[in-house]
Amino acid sequence: MVIDGSLVSVQDAETHANSELLEQANQLANGGDYRSAISLLEQAGTYDDYPLAQRLIELRIQAYSKMQWPEPHDNWPPAHDNRFADVNGFPEVAAGELDVGALKAGILGKGGLIVRGLMDSERIEKMRENIDRVLQARVDSANEVPGADSNPWYRRSPSVQGGPVQFRGGVRYTTIGSVWSVDSPPVTFQLIEYYRKIGIPELLTSYFGEAPVLSVRKWVVRCAAPNNGASSGWHQDGYFLGDASAIRTANLWIALTDCGGDADAPGLEIVGGGERKIYETGTRGSPFNWTVGQELVDEIAQTNPVQCPRFNAGDALFFDHFNLHRTGFGLNHTKNRYAIESWFFAGSTAPLKQQPVVI
Repeated sequence: MVIDGSLVSVQDAETHANSELLEQANQLANGGDYRSAISLLEQAGTYDDYPLAQRLIELRIQAYSKMQWPEPHDNWPPAHDNRFADVNGFPEVAAGELDVGALKAGILGKGGLIVRGLMDSERIEKMRENIDRVLQARVDSANEVPGADSNPWYRRSPSVQGGPVQFRGGVRYTTIGSVWSVDSPPVTFQLIEYYRKIGIPELLTSYFGEAPVLSVRKWVVRCAAPNNGASSGWHQDGYFLGDASAIRTANLWIALTDCGGDADAPGLEIVGGGERKIYETGTRGSPFNWTVGQELVDEIAQTNPVQCPRFNAGDALFFDHFNLHRTGFGLNHTKNRYAIESWFFAGSTAPLKQQPVVI
């Protein structure tokens, strides 16, 4: 067997360079400069540089408790220009029209904002492939398939606490369901790179009046299967996140499949309007103590009708923790729905139990 010496030398050089980068990042973090450590690896690395992508996740999680965050300001919720006052249903803008004024008027005035064409077709296809890869890697890990523990597409950081549980037909993990984005270093790297490319951190800094963070537990990639018309639970994420009046959030939900409306994959059923309250749960026909009962939803819908928007792959929806919604299943559904759900928090009020992730 002949070994190409030039190839070996290139690989050795790359390994050495990566080791030096990681060491520089560690020195910056040890000195308390997590922002610079993250920036160093983010700018130098790629999603398929797996050790670097893994270390970035650990730094992002560790950084939150080591950094100084401002005291929560009093200007919340912020004023908006009510530009969508005459819109029936959720307002819509094209991706190129998305700005902080539209975001405020959409979320705070109408309960949400649809952004058409936020993600391009090439990235959509790549993300669907990535989600399949991650879900399969998790199944392999759970089943102790040889080599699964070295698969970089599903590798939990030691900094992550707990884990999502999934049960379908008695099987703990399947190729349907949700995975925390941080459980896949390549996916985490690609998504943050994408958010930076389209200006999400800057947009949300303007929206919150301070820097945003993500979260271990509220940032997922998902593949949802048709459910033969069965219903899912109406809920508000503010019920789970602590003091709903104190936190400040913006959820970016991106469809990677045509879904909702007359599409053949499940979308979202959403109650519109700008109500900023947490409704009672576990009553009036609710099947679980964390869901809002259908009788109450019907009552709310008399003034704020339930909607099931039609999304094309690449379309997005912004809403916050007061929004009342559920997955919308229909008898016409025959395809899986792929989606990305990214909950952003104002850094000063991010709930610790959700494990903030610095971006």
